[in-house]
Amino acid sequence: MSRLSHSFNDSHWSYPYHVHKHETELIYFSGGKASYQINNEVFNVIAGDLLIVNKGCIHSITSNIDDPISCWTCAITNFKMANSSSPDIFLPLDKKPYDRSHEHRRIIEDIFEALEYFSQQHNPYAVTVCDSLANALANIYFSIFQNAVTDHNEKKPSFAQDILFYINENYAKDITLKELTEHFHISSDYISHKFKETYGISPINYVIDRRISEAKWMLINTMDSLISISSQVGYDNTTHFSKLFLKRVGYPPLEYRRKFGMKLNSGK
Repeated sequence: MSRLSHSFNDSHWSYPYHVHKHETELIYFSGGKASYQINNEVFNVIAGDLLIVNKGCIHSITSNIDDPISCWTCAITNFKMANSSSPDIFLPLDKKPYDRSHEHRRIIEDIFEALEYFSQQHNPYAVTVCDSLANALANIYFSIFQNAVTDHNEKKPSFAQDILFYINENYAKDITLKELTEHFHISSDYISHKFKETYGISPINYVIDRRISEAKWMLINTMDSLISISSQVGYDNTTHFSKLFLKRVGYPPLEYRRKFGMKLNSGK
C-alpha cells in the first residue's frame, strides 16, 4: 500500500482531473453521493459502490452538496495478481471500472477501517499489517471485477490530455503559458483553447486548482505543517497560499484541517 485516504462530510469536496503515474486506486464509497469521472465517462456513485482507477487514467470527483460523499481510497503499486492477463494493469482496459453489486460491502468497509487504524500505529509491524490488509482488499476487488461489464467506448488520446499529463507531473513548479508553449512548440492560444474545450478550465486555473486540491488532501490526511504543505504544492509564500486557499475553498487551511481532517495519531 502506498497511500490511504478518507474524505468525508465536506459538501464542497472536489478534486480536479488528475493522473497517478504509478498507483492504482481501489475506491469504496461508504456514504453520500458524488459524480466521479474516469477517462471522460461519468459515474454517479452512492454508498456501497466500488471504483477502480488504473494507473495512468485521468479522473476527477465532485461531491453532492446536499449529501456529501464519504470516500475511502487505497492506492497500491507493484502488485501482481494471479490469473491477471497483464501484470501491471489491475483492471483490463476494456472493462467498466465501476461496480454496484455491493458484494462483500461489510468486509471491505472493515478492511478500510483497519487500514486507517494500523496506518497510524508507530510500531515495526504496522507496515506489514497494512500491506497484508491491502493485499486482501486487492484480491477482493479483483474477484468482484472479474465479471465487470465490457466497455465498448474507444478511448483516444488527445493533445489536451498530453497537456494535462504534463501539468499533473509539474504542477508544483512555475508553470506558465509561455513555458507550455516552449515545451509543446504550439501557440499559447491553441493550448488554451484545446485545454478549455476539453476540460472546461484554462491551463493556468487548472494549475491552481490542482495545487489547492493537493493541499486539501495533505491537510486532511497528513500532519505536515502549513509551511511544508505550501512549499510542496508550489507556493513559497505561506501567507499568499493561505489567502488563495481561503478564496478557493472557503476556509483557512488550518480550520479546514480541524473540520475535515482524519483523526491522526501523532505518536506522542
